[in-house]
Amino acid sequence: MVTNLTKEQFIEILLDTEITNPTDSNILQVFYSCKKHKASASDAGRMLGYAGKRPAGPLNLWVGRYAKRIASKHDIDFSVRKSQKYKFWDLFFEGEDDGHSFIWKLRHNLVEALQETNLAGDFDQSNEIPDNIADKFPEGAKRLVSVNVYERSPQARKRCIEKHGTKCAICGFDFSVEYGEIGKGFIHVHHLTPVYEMSGEYVVDPITDFVPLCPNCHAMIHKNKSALSIDELRQHYKEAQGRK
Repeated sequence: MVTNLTKEQFIEILLDTEITNPTDSNILQVFYSCKKHKASASDAGRMLGYAGKRPAGPLNLWVGRYAKRIASKHDIDFSVRKSQKYKFWDLFFEGEDDGHSFIWKLRHNLVEALQETNLAGDFDQSNEIPDNIADKFPEGAKRLVSVNVYERSPQARKRCIEKHGTKCAICGFDFSVEYGEIGKGFIHVHHLTPVYEMSGEYVVDPITDFVPLCPNCHAMIHKNKSALSIDELRQHYKEAQGRK
């Protein structure tokens, strides 16, 4: 069995910059922000903007590399598959099959460690955009880490929420209604122009280019290789609700 790391061990790992880099934090935050802290690797990959037929591919590579960096400093007894290969993902996740795909759920001790290190919440919200830019924000500058991570503007997110609110634009889910004070202000912000299609410096209008979505609708909008439009996903949702 894999060593079950304690909350304190995960905190040490998350704060160790030789082990945990911005990409690691970004990916963990994606899973944290999903309902019950779980998602398939493919859905998480789409939310991170990984294109192609196998959006889970970069995550499968990531989990092995991250686990090996941890093992370089910590005594880890990894689980072994029947093929005698290590099963790295269960250092971070519990696994379950929902009948359609294999789901990764963040381990409870890791969830608590993310909370205590202030690494929980929306992913890759950069603070590098000047505060005095009020209406439009440069976005899309690539910085090379293990995968390409795109800069996101927290000011642009704030303006989007001020205009559109925190209810999901597709299903109407409101975290503050469902979870009370802890859910207040929480929502994903979806780029109507996918971030991975941006190149160079892209000027974003937070009023017209962003829309608030809950994590489930955000995952569904990126489920296919080409992202659905808001109207297309809204129609799928209405049809599904009508069949209940």
